[in-house]
Amino acid sequence: MSLRITILGMMLTAFTMCHAQTDTATFLFKKHTIQSTYLDESREYWVSLPYGYSDTSTYNVMYVLDAEWRFDLIRNVEFDYSANGKIPKHIIVGIPHEEWEVKRSRELTFSQSRMEYDVDPVDSTWYNATNAGGAMLFYQFLTQEFMPAVNATYATNGRNTLVGHSLGGYFGGYLLAMNHPFQSLHLYDPSIWWGDGEVTRKVIAGIPKKEKVQVLITYQPVPAFHRSKVEALIETLKGHPNIDLSYRLFEDETHNSLFLPSFFMGMEALKD
Repeated sequence: MSLRITILGMMLTAFTMCHAQTDTATFLFKKHTIQSTYLDESREYWVSLPYGYSDTSTYNVMYVLDAEWRFDLIRNVEFDYSANGKIPKHIIVGIPHEEWEVKRSRELTFSQSRMEYDVDPVDSTWYNATNAGGAMLFYQFLTQEFMPAVNATYATNGRNTLVGHSLGGYFGGYLLAMNHPFQSLHLYDPSIWWGDGEVTRKVIAGIPKKEKVQVLITYQPVPAFHRSKVEALIETLKGHPNIDLSYRLFEDETHNSLFLPSFFMGMEALKD
């Protein structure tokens, strides 16, 4: 009888330990909906809270573009790293681009490019008002409606990071020429080729934000036109007094495969 009791006790102890471990590693994200005047539609967004979240504390916020593909990856990695004290805890906010085949490029670009990433020319049948050039409205939605709603709902501290890949990286780079609300911009293989390098021209014209901005740029080498435009932006930002620049060329990665190593690099920067 005592042996059975001992075994039962060990099983209960093991169950309790496993259950506790599951509780600390399992978490859900919350879906919210906001009505936008700027976009003239209702938009969904997703929020993942850090381990031990409490309204009595305040937290950094990481805004993730292309949430359809990137939100789950980022929220899981960030949750584990911050729960183990490797980086500051962040509220992760995912911004999906509904009907992304059309809306994504329209919402993330400020113009209608007349060339592609490989320098091939395109015309208005390729990029036009239906699928490009609507980023200013999206930016107004982001800063005037969306971010205030997040701040009103969650215990934020005013320190914001924007993570953008590809066209999302172009969008983040363009914000450097604006008085934006981000202290950190992560630009992963950004589409600086868009508009034949218009982001770099905007930055050369002036960076109005007076507070120092942490900028991380990662990229891969092909095609050469794309690489040259990213490197032109890097050279423009080097030494700027308001820019804390980090960058890396991932020689052996592709446009999509560099996302995860870029994010790990970005998390290292968050320690500073």
